[in-house]
Amino acid sequence: MTFSQQQAEVLDTAQDFEKAMTPPGWIFWDPDLYERDIREIFGRMWLCVGHRSRLSEPGSYFLVDFGLESIIIVMDEQNQHHAFYNVCRHRGTRIVKESTGKCRGFLCPYHSWHYSLDGTLRTAPLMDEMLGFDKNNFPLRRVQLEEFMGFLFINLDENTESIANTFADFPDFKRLDIPNLVRVGYHDYLVDSNWKLICENYHECYHCANAHPQLHRISDFGGLPNSDESGINWIGGPMSIKSDFNTMTISGTTDRQPLTGCTDVDKRLVYYFNLLPNCLLSICPDYLLTHYLRPRGPEQVYIETEWFCSTEQMKDPTFDPSDAIEFWHKTNKQDWALCENAMKGLKSSGHLPGRYQAGETCTHLFDQWYVKKMFKDVIISQ
Repeated sequence: MTFSQQQAEVLDTAQDFEKAMTPPGWIFWDPDLYERDIREIFGRMWLCVGHRSRLSEPGSYFLVDFGLESIIIVMDEQNQHHAFYNVCRHRGTRIVKESTGKCRGFLCPYHSWHYSLDGTLRTAPLMDEMLGFDKNNFPLRRVQLEEFMGFLFINLDENTESIANTFADFPDFKRLDIPNLVRVGYHDYLVDSNWKLICENYHECYHCANAHPQLHRISDFGGLPNSDESGINWIGGPMSIKSDFNTMTISGTTDRQPLTGCTDVDKRLVYYFNLLPNCLLSICPDYLLTHYLRPRGPEQVYIETEWFCSTEQMKDPTFDPSDAIEFWHKTNKQDWALCENAMKGLKSSGHLPGRYQAGETCTHLFDQWYVKKMFKDVIISQ
């Protein structure tokens, strides 16, 4: 399919919600479009890589990968965060192999060039024999890294705007002190689905009654009509908790104290936001849940999930977040199975675009954002 043919087929998805059609199937599996996703979205937008608490002490680091790029995220001796391409400045060898750990510096396994935690080249064996060699000219290549709401974001585009401008219109949650929350749970998943299907699924609960009985009995689907919102680089909105429950767990109840700063309104809601493109941020009354998406191909995505609570909550001797972790781990696996099955159907020659249901406004906002971003020329010319 030519690019002009693709442009014509996405026009119906770009329409206003009342007239819009769901995307054509190739949006989710076309290998050339996937390469454009990596280049034009993941290569140019701010990408969430995790909460700052993941770097707990000097020398702690972790790796993230986007497309062909491997990036080191590290804290130096002055407690400063850095992001570097995981590439030696000598002849391009990948330096770090372990996905997470603690170290005093980075040693290239090929020719033993040794880098400090701040990326400066510390030693380069025998390079003093080379006329004019100055190790100060060969630090690890830096990747832009900034913090928003306590989360670390990287950007592979050196000429991008600041993270503050990117999310300038995001709702204010300073009252919850999210930067100082502590990770209390972690799971990761490898899902045979396109990354966009994960986002689509996150944005609607039309499937919840059938697929998530443990969630549907707690969450009031349709209880807050017209509450979906979108900003410059985010999409989302709240869902209410039914009156018999006070949290999102298997039982639907908890004795855990709400997050610090949680208002009476917050205590009856769960906020679901997609910080575009790859962060799914779910704010529950008594904990925070995040998903970070890292595409591994047009039909596969790696997902890290983290749960956070406050240090004040953790002072309770009975503190136990396992009920929240169990609930969402079960829900996650149900969602991943749905997305994998949908992925198979979207590849069928029998698939044709359909209509959105009334509760899928947020899913449409995501699809509309995507086609307008990737096919902007034809959308603008309408």
